[in-house]
Amino acid sequence: MALLDFGRSGVGRLSKAPSPASRTPLGKGQRSTWWRSALKVAGTLFVLMGIAIGILTLRLALVLWHGVLY
Repeated sequence: MALLDFGRSGVGRLSKAPSPASRTPLGKGQRSTWWRSALKVAGTLFVLMGIAIGILTLRLALVLWHGVLY
């Protein structure tokens, strides 16, 4: 499972000539591809930071518990 699948969303590809649909303004319910990709990257970073903080908290708890026992 790829965390960042840029190939399917077309973010990494550059087209030679923009299509007429891409030149029209975005509607109310539409968001651009780069905005969605940026949100996915930010969400992934938040998840990874949460996992890192959880691991550090568990390590601190184990070190403190070891100090209490011995």
